[in-house]
Amino acid sequence: MSPQAVPHFPEAAMISTRQECEDVVLKVVEGSLPTDLRGHWFAMGPVGSVAMTPPPGEPHYPGSDGTSLFNGDALLHRFDCDRLGEVRLTRRLLKTPCYYADRFSTLGTRFSDLKFFSSGLARFSFLLGFRDEVNTAAIPVKFATDDRWRLLVSWDAGRPYEIDPVSLQVITPVGRNDEWREQSVPLRVGPFKLVTTATHHAYDDHSQELFTINFGKSLLTMIAPILVSGAGVLARLGPIAWLIKWLFRIVIKLLQFLNLLLYPVGRCADFVYVLRWNGQDDFDRWQVMLPRTLGLPIRRPVQIEQSMHQVGITRNYVVLMDTSFKLGPEQLIPNPLPGNTNTERVLREVLNFPQFPNTNVYVVKRSDLTGDRKTVIAQKVTIRREIAHFRVDYDDSNGVVLHVAHNNAWDAAEWPQGYDDYVKRPKPNPPFKGEIDRVVGMTVTTTDLNYLGRYVIEPDKGKIKTAQLVSDPTCTWAPAIYADIGNLGVPDRYDHIYWINWGCWPDLMTQFMASMYRRYKYRQMPLQQVVNAASSRTALPALCHLDTTTMKIVDNYVFPQGHFGNSPQFIPRGDSGDQTDGYITCVVFADYLPGISPDHPNHGSPTSQIWIFDAQNLAQGPVCKLGFPEEAEQLGLTIHTTWVPEILPRTASYHIPIQADYDPLIKDSPEMVKRLFRHHVYPHFE
Repeated sequence: MSPQAVPHFPEAAMISTRQECEDVVLKVVEGSLPTDLRGHWFAMGPVGSVAMTPPPGEPHYPGSDGTSLFNGDALLHRFDCDRLGEVRLTRRLLKTPCYYADRFSTLGTRFSDLKFFSSGLARFSFLLGFRDEVNTAAIPVKFATDDRWRLLVSWDAGRPYEIDPVSLQVITPVGRNDEWREQSVPLRVGPFKLVTTATHHAYDDHSQELFTINFGKSLLTMIAPILVSGAGVLARLGPIAWLIKWLFRIVIKLLQFLNLLLYPVGRCADFVYVLRWNGQDDFDRWQVMLPRTLGLPIRRPVQIEQSMHQVGITRNYVVLMDTSFKLGPEQLIPNPLPGNTNTERVLREVLNFPQFPNTNVYVVKRSDLTGDRKTVIAQKVTIRREIAHFRVDYDDSNGVVLHVAHNNAWDAAEWPQGYDDYVKRPKPNPPFKGEIDRVVGMTVTTTDLNYLGRYVIEPDKGKIKTAQLVSDPTCTWAPAIYADIGNLGVPDRYDHIYWINWGCWPDLMTQFMASMYRRYKYRQMPLQQVVNAASSRTALPALCHLDTTTMKIVDNYVFPQGHFGNSPQFIPRGDSGDQTDGYITCVVFADYLPGISPDHPNHGSPTSQIWIFDAQNLAQGPVCKLGFPEEAEQLGLTIHTTWVPEILPRTASYHIPIQADYDPLIKDSPEMVKRLFRHHVYPHFE
């Protein structure tokens, strides 16, 4: 009998490895490997902290410390398809300066007083600062002076780095420390500053430039959502609701006034900078401001309330977005009493807030990005419902065209905690070592049926010209990540986009999240109906093909029960330019039970595979499934992917000397910090 998968969220997605490998040949376990599969594709994944490395032979659960799976060192997987009849895997940990500082300050080392600890989406040391984990995406770039593809790695909470595509070794940060403005935090930190930027920087293959952002939040912006959310909760107390609302309004007005006073002197102010880079020189930079309103003598800076996960580029505009992956105090500020469940519960109740139901888009004219000015004006457009990932057409002759996934009522910045209760959960698997629930750390599931959308914006007027939405109860539960031809640049039009949808899992729907989004403003499906769909296993993960010219889902594949598909990548067959002529690769996780009913209480062997789909026929299922030999172990949860037709050793001259970059930041640090850098950080970058 063929293996069956447990209908729980697969444990395989929660198990990872920190083991590096080189040229491991994957094995075909079903179907046949396409003979025209080509190039090299990369998958990025976080794998927990260096302090969590398990003994040999034991499974590695990155979420077992109670923090998000998205918080961890970066393990970059490269799948080489350049030899006929085989796919080979090479993977490396990405070892940035803060990686070495973390590694050599763990418990048991002479520098353990400097140790980092994980909290939420951050890893932090009081004397060293914040880890820059670059664990989310890899971005190919080729600038005017380059004859080969270069590769950047990135995440939302730190500057990007450049690596060698062949060796996968970290080469240099992108931008010096003094080219990035740090996010102010309510405590003094060490040399590794918190820098907030985009994960998806925008590479324009037409002008051969990279566009990205550097943003920060004021004190008011950081705490206002907490105050508003808290007021909503307290207002339900009844007769004193009016007084509570009045008091909260007064507090917010005072904070707004203080914020306005502090802006001219730059004290913990809101800021957004557009950065432009040619691959070899310093950044060009412009602060993004809003048009004057209400007769104010000064222009206000753009205020980012959540995050800026992605930047878009068109022929004439830079598209910025306040994305719904929220980065607030509860996600980034360390818990003062880590490991204290009661404290963690109280802090979450006090500091947390639902993501904003609307999305603010800011459009900047590229013609304004000139050397004689320091600021640019953005037109603001508001779109109903949340957005985390989007694509934008390069052709803007009829307006700026956005293709989006709406993660309405799906809060991807939240994860189950060890103390959580669940809405309607099947009998869970035994906890890890009897200590912690196995799903702790994974992103919570959606609490509504979601949408895919297409919007045309009139950039000069700041208005939405047209809006189209599509939703399907078979395949648009939690649309997470796109795959398309926009891998090496921006096409004139995205006519076809493939979306991986994570499904709705009852064992990832916590009572806390259900309560937070029960009264969601744009709810499409009643919450109880969502719960029923999840518990009846009809809201499964799916891969769908959206034809954006008709806004119809023209093809889809629903993964079998108990399977979790993720990290899609479009690989073109040739150079036809047909946006559907290629393959879609996915990472798929399942817990197999050979010959045993899927309702059996015992769980099986966690398994990760690579599934390859014909992009022109998803419904037929994968044409090939690839497995990992023992020496490669488990793949672990991956996030974003990329693809390049060929890889060559890096030859670019751009380089930031690490010692010169950090010496000014450690000059006033304790001697122990200086010794750590001299003996265990700098030598790796000489």
